[in-house]
Amino acid sequence: MSRLPQRLACGALLVMLAGPSVASAEPFSYLPPGDLIEGSGQGAVDDTVFAPGMRFPIEVAPAYANSQVYNHGGSQGPGGGQCDDFNYSYPWRDNFCEKRSWDMPLCPAGTGHQGQDIRPATCEKDKHWAVATVAGTITHIGSYSVYLTADDGTRYDFLHMSAVQVNVGDEVTRGQHLGKVSNSFGGTPTTIHLHFNLRQNVEGVGFVYVPPYTSLLQAYAPLIDVAPSGSLETVDCDALVGWAFDSDQADSAIDVNLSFAVGEDTVTHAISADLDRDDLCESLGSCEHGFEVGSPLSLFDGQEHVVSAGVDYEALATTIELGGSPQIMQCEPLVLSGVRRPVDVATFEQWSLSSFWDEAFAETSKVEALELSGDWPAEPVVVRGEKEADGYWLVDQGQRRQIADAKVARAWRLDLSSAEQRSAAALEALAEGPALSARPVLLRDSDQELYMLDAAPGEPATPDGGAGGSPALDGIPGSNSSAGCGCRVPRRSSERGTPTALMMLLLAMGWSSARRAAGSVCRR
Repeated sequence: MSRLPQRLACGALLVMLAGPSVASAEPFSYLPPGDLIEGSGQGAVDDTVFAPGMRFPIEVAPAYANSQVYNHGGSQGPGGGQCDDFNYSYPWRDNFCEKRSWDMPLCPAGTGHQGQDIRPATCEKDKHWAVATVAGTITHIGSYSVYLTADDGTRYDFLHMSAVQVNVGDEVTRGQHLGKVSNSFGGTPTTIHLHFNLRQNVEGVGFVYVPPYTSLLQAYAPLIDVAPSGSLETVDCDALVGWAFDSDQADSAIDVNLSFAVGEDTVTHAISADLDRDDLCESLGSCEHGFEVGSPLSLFDGQEHVVSAGVDYEALATTIELGGSPQIMQCEPLVLSGVRRPVDVATFEQWSLSSFWDEAFAETSKVEALELSGDWPAEPVVVRGEKEADGYWLVDQGQRRQIADAKVARAWRLDLSSAEQRSAAALEALAEGPALSARPVLLRDSDQELYMLDAAPGEPATPDGGAGGSPALDGIPGSNSSAGCGCRVPRRSSERGTPTALMMLLLAMGWSSARRAAGSVCRR
């Protein structure tokens, strides 16, 4: 069993039109577990996913989980017919533990409805297939019920079907047709719906009906979306490298959440997987889905830090963890040399610097032992020559400092596309200083003053090493420029969030309007 996050209160995702027969569309949404229709009983507020990874029990979407007794056309409902549009619209609503007389030890009242009612896409009986949620054995067939038992002992009950395709003792495969959703209920018809139960051994309670709602939520997503994919490929003291891709947004970059364990906290930064990678072109059919960021200097402390990567799944307020995640990062403190140049608050902001990514873990005594030099430029001034071969330069106190390539520019959050063009003579008028290092390195002294680590006068700061022996790191997030990867301010949490294995997203889709027909209701 697994759990949906505690943030599971309600969810929604825009549903777009798909196909020429679609008349309307609406967002998929759902109410939280245990939120029953007022007056229908007290629900079981439990976000446990009792059947993680199961398939949804109706073959195709859309489907509507709601009460067939307390909604329109139901014996306890507000009137109208079972085919009322309200019954065939979102949000989903739990109806496990609705008022019934059956013994239900997991329900607050001790009695209640044993499962979840699910209406198929349209109000038409004997049309929509109910399918096996898992591979298993058919262990019972009644006048209106089919039981499927999995190898782990979980029993999946399907009620009110017609055209049953299986027999007791049959071994069935996941997704195999079991029958069609109907209104069979012995000699008395019910509404057109599938009543679905989960029954398991619960420690200290016994073999009982368990809430199916969150398991159905998890199972529904793959019907209406292809799950995003990706991998955290490399975690070392140079960079964090990987890719992430959502086939439903094939031409767009998606954000990746990089999370770092820092003591008892977790620091999370969102970066855009928008780098062009030739190796992704053929496998994904689209190239710009890579990410590469320099490892955060604040974690160069010799300690092990768990690094994980995931993609937000807003509909269920959780995160899909990428392949290869989590990994361990362990980096020793930097060896400092060169000079330190003051950086005030305004300069920090103008350069889009980050204490988490750019501020090196360093002993105060070693920071203060460095020679103090002139202030770091208050803002970045990037220039270029008239010819491509002239390259790009940072203007620093009357000097021009080479920006070796786009990676260095990205690490410093410099927008090369907005560089000011200068003539060859104007460039030559600026003395050539040391090349800009591969990435910014910030230091802090005992008075909490910040400094940029830079090359000493007359000392070349090479793009592949940087001043003071800093590693060749690049791609630090924080820039909104075309040269950078987009990032957001980190958020801290007092406890580490655990990404779930809900490999799914809710895809935008639509459907044709249903033919509505009246029907009678019995209790189930």
